[in-house]
Amino acid sequence: MRLVKIFITIIIFSAMGIFSCVEPNFEVENYQSEIVIDGWIEQGKSCQVLLTLSAPYFSEIDSISLRKYGLTRAKVTLSNGENSEILTLKPNTLYFPPYYYISTDMKGKAGETYTITVEYGGVTSFATTTIPEPVLLDSTWFALDNNKDSLGYVWIKFKDNANSKDYYRTFTQIIGEDLKYIPNHIPNFNDAYFNGQNIVFSLFKGNKSIEKEDDFYYKIGDTILLKFSTVDRDSYNFWNSFQKEIANTGNPFASSNARVSSNVTNGLGIWCGYGSTYYQINAK
Repeated sequence: MRLVKIFITIIIFSAMGIFSCVEPNFEVENYQSEIVIDGWIEQGKSCQVLLTLSAPYFSEIDSISLRKYGLTRAKVTLSNGENSEILTLKPNTLYFPPYYYISTDMKGKAGETYTITVEYGGVTSFATTTIPEPVLLDSTWFALDNNKDSLGYVWIKFKDNANSKDYYRTFTQIIGEDLKYIPNHIPNFNDAYFNGQNIVFSLFKGNKSIEKEDDFYYKIGDTILLKFSTVDRDSYNFWNSFQKEIANTGNPFASSNARVSSNVTNGLGIWCGYGSTYYQINAK
């Protein structure tokens, strides 16, 4: 997956899936668009898949162009090797364009491997992921920053498994403020430096656009829902490289044209399995 195709911009704005009377053209000024997958499956839950076409680097990105690149006429199939299901297109106002593909019968199971296949315009893209076993946190809490009267961080404590290489991703949702779970600021990490150890660290508040320092903090009175997820290596590589490129685009001294990892064959994007546990923290 390459930034020259700016599908990252499309994913940032959740530019996935929209009904259109005009079929998108794979040829955009001699540029060959590719299918972009942004999909995930979690234990006990239906899979969700958002689809677009990639766009040339210098394309104009706005609500009109995002609708043009959205895919709502693809055939999307989920399989666990024994059973399969053709996903259903449904509206979802949490994203724009406000449509996604979802399974109605198949639910994710920890330890199982799932393949997603997308067929559109004579092109077939596919990706495979595994849902790792979820990891239970030992404790969660809110604590004020030393220099703030009412602002602080969420803290977590857990024991890493010494017998495996583990990859993690965290999300939070503030009740009454967020409509869905948002990745924390710097949400991806692995156990390279603490394999098998008890680990304690703080989480920065996630935000689509951090404009000032206080945006990194939670505040007293917040009711915070925490989603703590394990992912497989390929999913971690995507999200970690994606995270680095997002940071680089805001740094005038850093390169932002590196290749972003992907586990999609004959396409771009990410198909991610999450082994998740959930917690509620009252900031007080």
